[in-house]
Order: sequence, then structure tokens, then C-alpha cells
Amino acid sequence: MLKLAANLDWLFTEFPMVQRFHAAQDAGFQGVEGLFLWQHPQALLCALQQQTALPVVLMNAPAGDWQNGERGLASLPGRDDDFRQSLHIARQYALALGCRQVHVMAGNRASKLSFEQQHQLLIARLQQACDYLAGADISVLIEPLNPQDMPNYFINRFDQAAGIIEQVGRENIGLQFDIYHCQKIHGNIINNIQRYWSIIKHVQIASVPGRNEPGTGELDDNRILNVINNMQYQGWIGCEYTPQNATTAPVNWLSTYL
Repeated sequence: MLKLAANLDWLFTEFPMVQRFHAAQDAGFQGVEGLFLWQHPQALLCALQQQTALPVVLMNAPAGDWQNGERGLASLPGRDDDFRQSLHIARQYALALGCRQVHVMAGNRASKLSFEQQHQLLIARLQQACDYLAGADISVLIEPLNPQDMPNYFINRFDQAAGIIEQVGRENIGLQFDIYHCQKIHGNIINNIQRYWSIIKHVQIASVPGRNEPGTGELDDNRILNVINNMQYQGWIGCEYTPQNATTAPVNWLSTYL
């Protein structure tokens, strides 16, 4: 049986955070994840988690000045202190919430560096992140983002991400396989799931092209999820989509997997 987690920065956004854990529980989700959980008081999140018994299965590390276009720090020159601080915050929150996976965003292409220089900086920083988080039994995840939605993001292909994971060479690094991004970058979803299966630690889903509920786009999301289930996937599937209607409405597509 698949385990589905609501992304609380995409779903139930009509509510303040104090209500989103409960809304996710009421909708039938078995866990939660989030991009910006560290923006909320740690004590509040811990209390909400205890009230609902929903595990926090993934969180992002702070990713720089998001409002001004930054999308991560791991490959940006001159940001060593900021990167270390982002890891420190992520580790604190992850430990408090029992979260064992942190997405460390690479950042945008830096014009001051050649591609190879930025690539090597990213490898070094990810090794630093893995070593820092390993003692807390936390895995580092990286995710390729499609150039249409994230036009300048450094990691923009799945084969590139696989090469980075190999070069980092740590046991606690893996691939965050987002079905939406993979379809927009490469297509051929099922073959790519099979190709990268050995390094996939987390899956995310949304319809393509609208990034709405699974089942509302061009892909046969039910078939894809059944393939993942039949492959004995033990991890979580994060639901990172924009609902076509308010998420207070019944989340009908979930019923097949509950």
C-alpha cells in the first residue's frame, strides 16, 4: 500500500498552518511534508504533529532569499556561512519533528563560475551536508527541476542528478523523483522510474501540465502509481499540487490508495 503525504505549502493553503495538519489528517493523508516548515515555530509544528500523529516525511532546508528569486544555496559561491546556517536550521527542525529526509536545493546557475566550477562546488557542499546530517540519521535529497518552471535552476536533468549523487559518494544522499518535473523534462515516466529506481528515496506527484490533482492531466497517474506500488516501493509519495478546487472539498483521488 502506498503512503501518501500532503505537502502543506501546496495543499490546504486556505488555512493557517495551525489547521493544516488536521486538514491533511481529515482528508486521509498518512503523512505531511513541506517546503518552508522552518518558517513556523518549531514548538507549534511539534504540537500539531503530536495531535495528529502524522509523520513529517520530508522538509526543505532554507533556500536563500526566495522572494528575490534564490532557489537554494548549495552551488552558490560566497555563501558558505549561509549554507551552513541553512543546514543547522534544517537539522534542528528535522530532529524535533522526526523527519529523516531533507531536500537541499542547489540554487540557480551562477554567472561568476563556469559550469564545471559550480558543479564541483555543489559536490563539495552536498558532501558537507551529508556528513553533517548523517549523525542525525537524516538523508539529503536532490531534485531536478524543469526549465519551464525553474528556468535557471542548476540541476535540470535526471541523468545530471544521478551523476551528482554518484560523485558525492555518500550513503545518505538520494534522488527526489518528481513525476511532474520528469514528464516536463524527459517524459517516459515509467522507464525513468525504473532507470533511477536504485537511487530514488522520495517520490512526488502532480498532474501534467496543470500541476493539479493526479488524474486531471495528460498522464495515466493511476497506472504510474500502480507500477510504483508493484515495485514494492517502501518510501513516501509527496502530493505537491495545486488543487483545482479548495482542498476542503473531498480529495476523491485518494480513496483508491487508502
